[in-house]
Amino acid sequence: MQLLSAIILVVLIFFSTGCVQDHLVVSAQIVYLQWYMHDTPYSGPNSSSIPVTGSNGSDFQTEVQDKFFGQIFVFDDPLTLGPSPQSASFGRAQGTYTYVSREEFVSYVSYTVSIRSGVYNGSTLNILGASQYLPGNKYAIVGGTGDFILARGILKEVVVNLFGNASATLSHHATVYLE
Repeated sequence: MQLLSAIILVVLIFFSTGCVQDHLVVSAQIVYLQWYMHDTPYSGPNSSSIPVTGSNGSDFQTEVQDKFFGQIFVFDDPLTLGPSPQSASFGRAQGTYTYVSREEFVSYVSYTVSIRSGVYNGSTLNILGASQYLPGNKYAIVGGTGDFILARGILKEVVVNLFGNASATLSHHATVYLE
């Protein structure tokens, strides 16, 4: 009986001090960001993405027929606040994409958005996912640094312009959840 009374007393004290309540409160902040990415592959000295390996040493023409399977690109794309490459700078997108399918035009994307202006200057977001080159790809935001430590969320990508040399301007809308 005394043991039961002691347990009840401890539980009442625990609840009345707010210990449980402090751990149950979820206060996530949501940040919405938008920027434009300018990817310029295969353009010589001004290229922002280049292949670093091909599939079985084959040439580019064979790669196109085989949907680039096995090819890995490294990129360092400028990010702007508007759709023009001359718009105000937002930062850089730096990472890799690997073509992972023989049957479809699909790549696995892994990169860091390095924010170099505005209120989040110095912070980064880490992006992962599969790109199927659809009208609206979506990627996972799986972390970051600075103001975005422990960030999670979704990045929606829309093609704004696609040029004949495979260069593209992509609109990115990020919904970032912060702890």
